Amino acid sequence: MGKFRHQTDPLADQVITDILKLGEENLVNQLLQELTQNSDGLPQNLPPEVKAYFDRTAHLPAWADRELIALGQDVFARHGMLISMILSCKSLPQTYVCANGAMVLYKTGRLGEQRGQMEAYTHRIVETAQFVVNVMSPGGLSAYGNGIRTTQKVRLIHATIRYFIRKYGWDSALYGEPINQEDMAGTLMAFSALVLEGLEKLNVQLTAAEKEAYIHCWRIVGHIMGVDEQLIPNNLLDGFKLGYAIMNHQMAESVQGKALATALVAFKETISPEGKLIGMVPEMIRFMVGDEIATMLGVVADPIREQEAKRRAREMAGIAETIEHATFWSGPIANLMSKLMLEGMLVYMGRGQRIRFQLPESLRNDWRLQTPQATIKS
Repeated sequence: MGKFRHQTDPLADQVITDILKLGEENLVNQLLQELTQNSDGLPQNLPPEVKAYFDRTAHLPAWADRELIALGQDVFARHGMLISMILSCKSLPQTYVCANGAMVLYKTGRLGEQRGQMEAYTHRIVETAQFVVNVMSPGGLSAYGNGIRTTQKVRLIHATIRYFIRKYGWDSALYGEPINQEDMAGTLMAFSALVLEGLEKLNVQLTAAEKEAYIHCWRIVGHIMGVDEQLIPNNLLDGFKLGYAIMNHQMAESVQGKALATALVAFKETISPEGKLIGMVPEMIRFMVGDEIATMLGVVADPIREQEAKRRAREMAGIAETIEHATFWSGPIANLMSKLMLEGMLVYMGRGQRIRFQLPESLRNDWRLQTPQATIKS
């Protein structure tokens, strides 16, 4: 895996480099603010380099299967609330234990914005959840769908962060390149294979076809995101092997991992709806990730309370399964209600505002990017 820590994303990196060579730093920030959840088309006055990037990366790979996409998105429609909990209690903590990869999040200073640590972390968590919703909602991976547009934009954000974090100090020899191929692939597996593993922990039963379909959706995301084809698994088994190979390669106790985990626990306890409902957030995280990882992250929990947290989480999953299979509760209605509940949770966690994917305020300040006065019209 070592070689992939020194490989990034040449296509997206070149787009940002070309724009910044022209001294148009404001344009980069403006683009990242405006190109969000854009289902009505792109702004008309895009620079040629950016337009070419969006045209080139908007297409599904030749191996994409629309029936598998639909089935994978149906899994999310039925289990979206549980998947949201798994992302925050399992997927994110298991990425934080990858010490070198977590350093990028730590170094960018998003936990130290003037609005306060919790506000910044809330924004990050909701961004992550909104990204997943956009990708896994029906139509998200259709031509120019929300999921594709969001993935393209996140890819540009990664390239922008790489450009500036190198410019203002980054030890590539020690940590590898910022947001490198290994880290991108590890995150991809955290959002796919680890989510399925989390559903199993909650006793949610999926068919083999449903699991493979869910992985298929995220294989497509990896392709659009610029993940090296060698790091896009062919199936669920390969996804598990890849995810744990990456985690084992980096797993270590670190200051940055502990800081991220501390902020995550605080977020879950004070803002997250299911965190308030189930309670015992450290116990939930230890149940989902295991004692070794939780200890490395400094997540301390009471063993007795952990058993209670496990019982409550599985009970909540059981209630969701019962509702889904109730004869009076048709599949389309259940899916719609699940989506509405998840969207409501996102608005709630975002303090009543729809979260937009953009460079955090701390990065704009650190990198001396001025907030654009003009707005690109679509």
